[in-house]
Amino acid sequence: MNRPAFARALMLLALACPAVAHSATPLRQDIVMQGDSTRFDWSRAPEYRIVPGDVLNLNTGPVENMPGDILRRQIVRPDGRISVFPVGDVVAAGRTPTELEAVLVDLLSAEFKAPRIVVEVVEFAGNQVHVLGRVRSSGSYPAAPYMTVVQAISAAGGFEDDAARNSVIVFHRDGARTVRVSRLRLHDGIKSGHLEIDVPLSRFDIVYVPRSTIGNINVFTRQFFTDNIGALQFVMTGWELFNLEKVYPGRVINSGQIANP
Repeated sequence: MNRPAFARALMLLALACPAVAHSATPLRQDIVMQGDSTRFDWSRAPEYRIVPGDVLNLNTGPVENMPGDILRRQIVRPDGRISVFPVGDVVAAGRTPTELEAVLVDLLSAEFKAPRIVVEVVEFAGNQVHVLGRVRSSGSYPAAPYMTVVQAISAAGGFEDDAARNSVIVFHRDGARTVRVSRLRLHDGIKSGHLEIDVPLSRFDIVYVPRSTIGNINVFTRQFFTDNIGALQFVMTGWELFNLEKVYPGRVINSGQIANP
């Protein structure tokens, strides 16, 4: 993505998300990363909240004379709702599965005696991070557990030679209308052993690697010599005609031929 296009993208992002926080500190400091995930107190982890596009299974349990549980598959619509018989539309987005279960049980109590339901998220919408800029293969990649900025860049093939490794920009969405922006000095941090600079990512995050100043010069040089190779050859040919003694030292021109003296 070139600079004008990226600037336009940032402008659109700012218009869509009026509250934008700029920070030079690592993102998501509230999450304590453990080298061994089995040692982490997962009871303290915030519950997952449903978003549009998630696929849910509504399990109402077994029915007499029928094998297995009754499962109803629901996709959360763009308006955040699902349709549940017989109560109709129910807002699912923004709620945890446990909260949605409580809402459904309360609504179904008007139609059934002691209803039971379990909400299971079977597919997660948009479970990707997006890596743009000066990486070898920009695109969208699955947001694996504990995925960090360096891992996302590695999934994208690593840095290009002209990447600004100390100016990596991360866009992290906090809620529907707030985006946090951080600039990370990845190269210096990793080189000095400060791995806390390699912050964790979550789905929807955008990692942008800009081009370095030297990279811009290198690109210009390559483009100049590639696009103008014909003109350069012409200039060199003209220079050779008038400076043959420098091109062929110790030789003289005789009837248009080059010969030894």
